[in-house]
Amino acid sequence: MIKKCDICGEPISVYAKYCRHCLRHIPPNESAACARALKAAWNPILKAFICFYTGVVLEENDFSSPWYMTFDHRIPGKKGDLVVCARWVNNMKATLSDTELKAVIIEFDRSKKAKEPFNMAVAEFKYWKGPADQKPRKRPVETYHPGPEVLECIVCSRKTIPHSWYCPICRVIAWKCARPTERVAPMKASWDKVRQCFICYLTGLEVELKDRKSPRYITFDHRIPRMPGTLAVAVAFANIMKTALSDDEFWLIVGELANHFRTGKPFNRDIIKFAYWKRPRMARKARK
Repeated sequence: MIKKCDICGEPISVYAKYCRHCLRHIPPNESAACARALKAAWNPILKAFICFYTGVVLEENDFSSPWYMTFDHRIPGKKGDLVVCARWVNNMKATLSDTELKAVIIEFDRSKKAKEPFNMAVAEFKYWKGPADQKPRKRPVETYHPGPEVLECIVCSRKTIPHSWYCPICRVIAWKCARPTERVAPMKASWDKVRQCFICYLTGLEVELKDRKSPRYITFDHRIPRMPGTLAVAVAFANIMKTALSDDEFWLIVGELANHFRTGKPFNRDIIKFAYWKRPRMARKARK
């Protein structure tokens, strides 16, 4: 009797449980759960692993590819409940559960087409951590100008701090980074004079300025990744989901994912080229 691999069904040695091809994808941590996820993702017809969220064949060798195969916790932090998915989907999902991801993507697509603000009620963001867990970076101390008193904030036109160009709120936001002047233009662009608040350019939501634990906490996103001069104000959860995507790429992916989630139609892998995707090339050592 020929023994077969528990994952892909290929013939193996009687002393082994998995073939060499499958074994190299099983990490030492949560190995049993990873093996179950691999078995569920294996397509015997295509002889390949399939992404749980997109249904696309995954890359197994090129670590730098956005389609490289990774393991994702369907519920963040819950051990034993793993699925196999593409690296870019894993990054986009961040601290969302699988059901929250689907709801958020569909709502992104709806709000974009309807030109309405994002509806935060579609997801609880129960497992959200985001930038709240990061230590605040050291920021420079503002050098107050010695010239004539500026009465109106250069961002929102509210009353300024003595000998400063900013009001108390805008000063805190601008001077949280090493180059505060870069934030002036995006802050001006996002300021709503009627509602007296900053608006996220991706969701149309009012950003949160104080609560770092909120998924609506204010962040700055490069509309074109790593390109100076393309900053825009965005809520934290939308910024993290966008990751290394440009605006056009993000909305293309949102539309394609939403269509896939709604109808089950195959995800079109060729719709996006990931022009700004950048990950280190690391050769995975094959197990002996």
